[in-house]
Amino acid sequence: MKDLIDGQNIVNRIVSACAFAERDPFRAATHNKGILNGVSAVLLAVGNDTRAVEAGAHAFAALSGRYSPLSSWIKNSNGDLEGVLEMPMAVGIIGGSVSSHPTAKICLKILGVEKATELGEVAASVGLACNLFALYSLVTKG
Repeated sequence: MKDLIDGQNIVNRIVSACAFAERDPFRAATHNKGILNGVSAVLLAVGNDTRAVEAGAHAFAALSGRYSPLSSWIKNSNGDLEGVLEMPMAVGIIGGSVSSHPTAKICLKILGVEKATELGEVAASVGLACNLFALYSLVTKG
């Protein structure tokens, strides 16, 4: 039970799991799938093209010639866990189904975003949070 509540142990295990994804393209694919589950959910709700964003993310993950994780997790100098997500994301808040679909308009209003960059930030934040939860589940009895 101590492993489940020992924060530093969990941080170390998450960092190790991320390092594994950096070395193994199959683990990286699962790692990125979790990220895209969150990103796509946000973008689907607001009427954006999830397939285009996912295709761009996978192409970006393979840009070096080896498929890699889109996020990285480190233990900072204070011992805290820090996550970074880097991926391309062409999103919009006007035009297409975003402007014509009533539910997409409501979702944008709920989010309170006024710029496409803000929508990208929200989607990336949700993707990173989904990744963290998946890693937490992987390294604990989750």
